[in-house]
Amino acid sequence: MADSLNAKLAATFKHYVEVSSVGQTLTEAGKKEIKDKGMNKMLKECCGDAVAKASEAQVFPKYCDKKTKKLHLDVFLGDFLTELAATVIQNKKKLTKRPDLVDSEVVALAEELREKIAAKSDEKPKAVKVDAVTARLTDTKSYTGSHKERFDDTGKGKGIAGRKNLVDETGYVTGYKHEGTYDGKEEEEQETK
Repeated sequence: MADSLNAKLAATFKHYVEVSSVGQTLTEAGKKEIKDKGMNKMLKECCGDAVAKASEAQVFPKYCDKKTKKLHLDVFLGDFLTELAATVIQNKKKLTKRPDLVDSEVVALAEELREKIAAKSDEKPKAVKVDAVTARLTDTKSYTGSHKERFDDTGKGKGIAGRKNLVDETGYVTGYKHEGTYDGKEEEEQETK
């Protein structure tokens, strides 16, 4: 029972990692770490605003990795939801001290949160609707001229490298650009003579 619940929690977790990382290619290890934006979206859609706000302000910063600012799946499946339940109860009852994690009310709320999040794994993700005009304008295969240089073969944008002709401006003399091309120019001049 606990394994199937954890599997459903993990599926929901990974879905929201992908939703919050639109346009990025994720490795399997990357799918096991969620940013606060993705966690907030998951909790808001599964459990409501009060739970999402408690996580964002108090619990997520405590449990996330301090360098990457991401929460790992193992931590999420561990103490995170129990701590979140205790924080929600503290905020709801306006207690000065957080209730103990083994308190029956905290355990019951944590179990309820787990079930709500796990239930979301059974739902099919909503397909993004795109109208004909948007589909036509975002299809990079129809671009011509310099515009087609802004995208790679997969249709992903190249960023500034696709908008500007970037030149290596390093050299041994001020104003000398295109390092390493001097010898090539000499050879071309000799060939033309």
